[in-house]
Amino acid sequence: MSLTWMANSLTTNPKYLSEVIKIYKNHNFTSYINELRINYIIKMLYANPIYREYKIAYLAEECGYTTPRVFVNAFKKEKGFTPSYFVEQLKTSA
Repeated sequence: MSLTWMANSLTTNPKYLSEVIKIYKNHNFTSYINELRINYIIKMLYANPIYREYKIAYLAEECGYTTPRVFVNAFKKEKGFTPSYFVEQLKTSA
């Protein structure tokens, strides 16, 4: 997914879409998409306990990351801890 692709899908231009995201979401396009991806996988981990048994590579792929390392780095940047730590905390609190 790219800014250009999304702008074309919404029949607008990339510069305008970028500005809207910056103003209303206080993010650039990439960080906004990363936030959405991380929030999606967190929602799935809460809603479907089976997700807690999946490997990090599967979770990464499920929310659109090309490699587990990129996913782990994005998750840690967004939430302040790794996805593995988050999953372990969910498992112990259940």
